[in-house]
Amino acid sequence: MVDAGQLALVIAMVVTAYAATASFVGAWQRIPDLTASARYGFYSVPVLLFVSTAALVYAFVTRDFSVRYVAENSNLAMSPIYTWVAFYAGNAGSLLYLALVLAVVSAIAVLTIRKRLPHTTPYALGVMALILAFFLAIMLFLANPLERLPVTPPDGQGINPLLVHFGMFIHPPLQMAGLVLVAVPFSIAMGALAARRGGRDEWVDLGRLWGMVSWLVLTLGLLLGSWWAYTILGWGGYWAWDPVENSALMPWLAMTAFVHSIMVQKRRGMFRMWNMALIITAFTMAQMGMFINRGGPVPSVHSFAQSTMGWLFLAFMAGTLLISIAGFMWRYDSLRSRARLESFVSRESSFLGQNILFLTVAFVTLWGTIFPVFSEAADDTVITVGRPFFDRVNGPILLVIIALMGIGPLLPWRRSTTQSLIRALRAPVVTALLVVVVLLVVGVRQPFALLGFAAVGLAVGGIASEWYRGTRSRHRRGEAYPMAFLNLLSGNRPRYGGYIVHIGISMLAVGVVASSFFSAQRDIVMLPGDVQAFGDYTFKYVGAVHTVHTDRAESIAAFDVWKGERFAGRMEAFRAFYPTFSIASTKGAIRSTPIEDFYIVPSEFGSDDQAVFRVLINPMVWWMWASGPVLALGILVGLWPARRPNPAVVRVPSGAQAARA
Repeated sequence: MVDAGQLALVIAMVVTAYAATASFVGAWQRIPDLTASARYGFYSVPVLLFVSTAALVYAFVTRDFSVRYVAENSNLAMSPIYTWVAFYAGNAGSLLYLALVLAVVSAIAVLTIRKRLPHTTPYALGVMALILAFFLAIMLFLANPLERLPVTPPDGQGINPLLVHFGMFIHPPLQMAGLVLVAVPFSIAMGALAARRGGRDEWVDLGRLWGMVSWLVLTLGLLLGSWWAYTILGWGGYWAWDPVENSALMPWLAMTAFVHSIMVQKRRGMFRMWNMALIITAFTMAQMGMFINRGGPVPSVHSFAQSTMGWLFLAFMAGTLLISIAGFMWRYDSLRSRARLESFVSRESSFLGQNILFLTVAFVTLWGTIFPVFSEAADDTVITVGRPFFDRVNGPILLVIIALMGIGPLLPWRRSTTQSLIRALRAPVVTALLVVVVLLVVGVRQPFALLGFAAVGLAVGGIASEWYRGTRSRHRRGEAYPMAFLNLLSGNRPRYGGYIVHIGISMLAVGVVASSFFSAQRDIVMLPGDVQAFGDYTFKYVGAVHTVHTDRAESIAAFDVWKGERFAGRMEAFRAFYPTFSIASTKGAIRSTPIEDFYIVPSEFGSDDQAVFRVLINPMVWWMWASGPVLALGILVGLWPARRPNPAVVRVPSGAQAARA
């Protein structure tokens, strides 16, 4: 099985290289048969990579330690449920996963664009195939996931203990897929440039579709990564501005700007150059993320083993960036927009302002991430840029973005009059003021917290007013309120799907603001039977169960918890120490409600049954995790195709039929 997977990997490389060459040559020389053969050949690559992936998974499941990658990332003590996902826990296996995802999605993308963009498709396919060929070449020559060992060991080294978590099934696949999926809208945009179609807006719909798909996958990957950190790392937080976290955030910010800006090009024929620049920036930052993950010089607790492979990703990033910029300059004149920005108080200018702020946050994050490298190179001083820097610089900018998120969609296109501006902003401003008043009444005094909640109130108030006016208008025409609301959403799905996404972002912001300003924590030493109080909670340490396994020592601490006078239930916190890795893995005991999370995590167990626990109360973190399904719903609504009337069916009025008779 492993040999078959290795052969499939070699054939996939040959076919992908042919597809890239034949696509470009066929399009350039206008040879349809050559471009068709490239396309059909490319369709076989996902099948070949499925065979290679199945071979690696089979090697994990059967504990075939003759495969180097299996021996390095699993062992006999590993729970069987994790053996089949360990294939993307290291460098070589994750590259195979990335190649598989890119091949499958690229083939689907080619199928969706082939008929609608016949001139662009061969060039777009060529770009996708070149990117895929890079991953395959790295695997075949530097990091082969199916390489055999000269001597088969009796057991493997095992997986990183921090990866032994349910999140392993969903967070790494989504985040890695989100990074590589940015290549699809990038390829479509570059294909349009190469085909001399960049000045036309025919590629916009499909660029938007694949841009939103990659944005959604990146979003869910980031949220699940935060949830994973919150539940297993044991520090009570969900975001530390770690370089690997930032590596996904940076392209997410650029893609957020792109999916907003592309709507202006679709509606007004504007921002053509800007959109090309945005998608180039997003893909470059996605490659930067892969570089950081692949053993680059940026220190991170999440990155793969250090190696020279990261520099190959950096070189490939530099090459694609230079070629993209050259193509942009080559087709510069064809990208001129037919319309101009007519007023600074308009929907277009609001989107432009948001985009500039998104990129500002992205580049601030990039600078903070790579600054330690420059610092060490300059004078051998290692400087770590931590959370305080990012919070102080990016925090205010993100609050302005949320405020613009509430204002921008309410502004008219082209220009606003004073009267229309007042009418549009009345509801969101009143909502924001009411939020501030209520918070002041309940005792909130932190200025930045008030500003944060006011920005969220501005966004939600604007969306609510739009939905209310639209639903009421339909109700006046005879529709019941529930049906009127549903018909309103389906009548303009891109717009109202975007509003649902904004609701999800607002929910996320509520969780971030509340937990950032109002969290409380305490470290407590307890013996079995001890009772402690923290906030409104009283908790009793019942005791701990200690178990020794072949690769780890586990401890599970049990607590009886009361909220006020009411018994809230029994909670269990987990801690395991892995001597081979010198790593402790924890899982906090979390009681989560929409109001707050009560969180207990074990820090240390002593030999005399005494233990140290960190206890936290994190307000409204629940809203962060609840925002994920809302964001996904918004994207699905925005991308769901509208029903089109069948042109073959022509209804003739009964009077006309009578006249004909």
